[in-house]
Amino acid sequence: MDMKPTKEQVKEARLKAGLTQKRAAELIYLASYQTWQRFELGQRTMSESDYELFLLLTDQHPVYRLAKRRNTQKGE
Repeated sequence: MDMKPTKEQVKEARLKAGLTQKRAAELIYLASYQTWQRFELGQRTMSESDYELFLLLTDQHPVYRLAKRRNTQKGE
């Protein structure tokens, strides 16, 4: 991604993930759900990194996908 998301993109991503504003805020460690509300109202702009983190955590990122690490022991 190369630009900050619009308020419409933020809301659309949250709805697509099936999350409340409170749960979406918790997912990316925002101090309060009111901050998420301000993103959707256009009163604040979400950072690119927070938006990308949200997309990754909700499996919506257009390029990347999170994967679990394999269990490995030191020395292997």
